[in-house]
Amino acid sequence: MNPNRILFSVLALWAFFFLGACGGDEAPAEESAAPEEPKPEEQAAAEETLEPEPEPVVIPNPNGVYVPTGQLHNDKPVYANGEGFFMWTNGSIWKISDKVGGGRTVSTGEAGINDKWTKGTARFYPDKANEQDALFRLAVAYQGAQDDNPNAIRLFERFVQKFPDHAEVPAAYLSLGDLAISEVKQDEQPSFSQISKARQSYALVREKSQQIRLLTDATFNEGGLLERVAGNPEGLVDHMLGFDKNQDDVLQSAEFSAARAELNATSGTLSDYDINSDKSIDYEELFNFCEALCYSQMEALYRDYNEKYGDSEGARVSEATQYIGLACEKQGRPSEMLKIYYKDIEKFGNDPNNVGVDGILKKYADKYKQYDDLYGQTLELLEKVQTPSAAISFEYTNRKGVQETISGTVKEILEDRRKLLPWLSASFKGMDSKISTEVAQYRAAIFVNPDYSAKFKGYLRKYKGLRQNFPSDLSPAKAFASLFQQAQSSGQRALELRMRATLEKAGSSVGSGYTPQRSDFPVASPGVLVWMAGKLISQNATDDAIAAMERLVQVYGETGGEFLFDAHYMIGKAKQKQRDFGLSAAHYEQALANSSWHENSHDARIRRGESLFEVGKTSKDKDTLEAAFSSFKEVRKDSDEASLEQRAQSSFMMGECRKAQRDYGAACVFYMETYLNFPSAVTWAPKAFEQAIACYEQTGQADQISRVNKEFVAWQRKFLK
Repeated sequence: MNPNRILFSVLALWAFFFLGACGGDEAPAEESAAPEEPKPEEQAAAEETLEPEPEPVVIPNPNGVYVPTGQLHNDKPVYANGEGFFMWTNGSIWKISDKVGGGRTVSTGEAGINDKWTKGTARFYPDKANEQDALFRLAVAYQGAQDDNPNAIRLFERFVQKFPDHAEVPAAYLSLGDLAISEVKQDEQPSFSQISKARQSYALVREKSQQIRLLTDATFNEGGLLERVAGNPEGLVDHMLGFDKNQDDVLQSAEFSAARAELNATSGTLSDYDINSDKSIDYEELFNFCEALCYSQMEALYRDYNEKYGDSEGARVSEATQYIGLACEKQGRPSEMLKIYYKDIEKFGNDPNNVGVDGILKKYADKYKQYDDLYGQTLELLEKVQTPSAAISFEYTNRKGVQETISGTVKEILEDRRKLLPWLSASFKGMDSKISTEVAQYRAAIFVNPDYSAKFKGYLRKYKGLRQNFPSDLSPAKAFASLFQQAQSSGQRALELRMRATLEKAGSSVGSGYTPQRSDFPVASPGVLVWMAGKLISQNATDDAIAAMERLVQVYGETGGEFLFDAHYMIGKAKQKQRDFGLSAAHYEQALANSSWHENSHDARIRRGESLFEVGKTSKDKDTLEAAFSSFKEVRKDSDEASLEQRAQSSFMMGECRKAQRDYGAACVFYMETYLNFPSAVTWAPKAFEQAIACYEQTGQADQISRVNKEFVAWQRKFLK
């Protein structure tokens, strides 16, 4: 057998499965082919000397896949298994040891690498086809089942190097891209080297493959990486600064010059990031620069994807468009974002299977309102600041839930911090937070300090321009009314239904009066099906609503995204209305399993708790009541995302869960916490007073009943005027 042929096969695929691992330390010097035997007298003397037994040494696992290191020893390749062991020849025999040319030997083999080995066996594939397949599969196994990323990287790199024309090479590069940042923890940021390695691998996927699945995965994985880095570009900043955060001027570095050239082509000039105009870029300014650079690269990536593969079946064009819009927005071009979204809706809106359009429609309405409020509310405040003698009056709800009216001139309001802060929060929701903070900080000094006055005049000019250039014709009410008429006249039923749903959510009467029909289900997109289900539930057509949501799950189960939350959420509401509480609780649970962060997630948790409560109350099952209690508790403790009304309801229902178990003392505590902590929740506070009194009646605590009655009367005077 040709030994070169054998070694060639071993090169990538030899898997050594050793049955034992032992052996003494060897000198690092080169060994001879036939070691010299000790003389009889030397052997006897050695036997007479009692040496203490050495401590057992824990050594790494010598089993694994051995691939070449690029090093030669005795004119033969040296192989390594990635676990600290090497395979090499001393000229006559092969060895596995923890050091090339010596070290601790765990197994030896004869001159032929596939011949007998001590303390182990070796397996190999004798033909190239099997070798290629095995190496790729071993790399996949290390990446997946064994979660051994270093060895997966080692084997994938060997695979693409040795078999550059293999059909699985693009898939290997996709894995290498993912693995490049696999060791970066969630609270850490990838380094420049890791980012570059990942992006190079994703680019090679697009270079070497025509499969839309691989092209899409490479694009969206790279886009996700760029979005992550843009959120905190420490790795890029440190690289450009040479890891010296005290260095103020990096303008002469090659890295910065290259990045600046790339950014200037799409996102403005250097002066846009030189905030203090000192013709130098400090750390904070460089941070902003790198953020913009990432979004610029992200925009270019997705634009290229849509341009090249927009007509390919399976391409996620609308989803890519969402990311293009995000990148435009983050670079200060929200109007362009809206125009891009509108074109995509117009182009793909009549395809109900294009799930991305529904996502864009939802985002479009939210983003338009965000920037309409940002520009409009900020401009209104800046105009009022220019007229200190103007009279104003506003209403706001104080911390105790009591509504108050405050009046005065602009100057009087700014001079009194107790009036200024309520004015800003009640009258200018959605305005520029930085300007709001500066108004609260400078207050009446804006009128007398020339620098502050000039600054706010500059803000006024800026926001007049922003407001003027914001496309009012692209407001959802106007833009989608036009598309609705266009869809009706051209018979584009799917687009028409999408516009009906969107216009109704925007409060427009255009397209109103529609009653969902099952015959429209086949041309309804996921978002439209959810809208239909909501209307059907409100009309008590719960079976039709369930049918609509079951279709959503069946047809869009793989691509529905957060709409799968909506499907189970709506089925849960329908089943709850049918008083099938066991099934409704199960569907709410399924909805939360799909998207625990959905905007309706807390409502789903409350409804799950209500359903479990009904089941537990009927069956007297303590575990079910405890599950309901936990569901309510999850909402009550989330003061950041849950509304006051939701937290009050959850607090009250926690009392109900305890009352159902006849734990009246604990129930009273939760009822009391409800009306004390959430007194402005006029739906739940009075119920909590009433139930607290009922519980004290059960326990015969007359003094507590009298106290709660007095507190209830005082609450009614304050909140039920």
